Amino acid sequence: MSNYNVPAAIAALYLMSACGSDVTDPHDHDENEVITTVRLTFTSGGSSLDFEFDDPDGDGGAAPTIDPIALAASSTYAVTVAFENGLESPPEDITAEVREEGDEHQVFFTGGAVRGPAGGSNAALLDHTYADTDDNGAPVGLENTVVTIQPGTGSMTVTLRHLPPNAGTPVKTADLAATVAASGISALPGGSDVSVTFDVTVQ
Repeated sequence: MSNYNVPAAIAALYLMSACGSDVTDPHDHDENEVITTVRLTFTSGGSSLDFEFDDPDGDGGAAPTIDPIALAASSTYAVTVAFENGLESPPEDITAEVREEGDEHQVFFTGGAVRGPAGGSNAALLDHTYADTDDNGAPVGLENTVVTIQPGTGSMTVTLRHLPPNAGTPVKTADLAATVAASGISALPGGSDVSVTFDVTVQ
């Protein structure tokens, strides 16, 4: 898909996150993860569509680029989410770390174009469900199912939240999406690694 520049007001937020092992001890953590690329792959009927957020210079000042998501009406898609640090050579796959540390990460899908565990309205264009879980049975969000509900345009925000233990006590639970639906991302423990807003068209 071709990229285009997005105004800052609707652009995805690029964050250098503190992917630490314990939020109470600033000295006990991994190096901050840098995510420059978020890739969504929608697969239906054997055909795949890729849509990307890309900030190739990191937080270097140049505007990130983002693909508008265009989907067919009345369709069911398997959706995978991938994260990458393109500042490394070769680019570093962050997705593998998120999958390995699934009990400390979750991807959330919010915005007017989508309804699902993290919220949404009857005017939504897409219906989202999780298709993967961590070792404790809580959703992760690297694998998902999306069904197009009706034609239209809107926006969808994809947020990767890091949820490290607090004083050794796990903070990720199976009902965090419901917390987002009720009170927003800011009500969650931990911090957002990256949050990206995509324009969505269903036709």
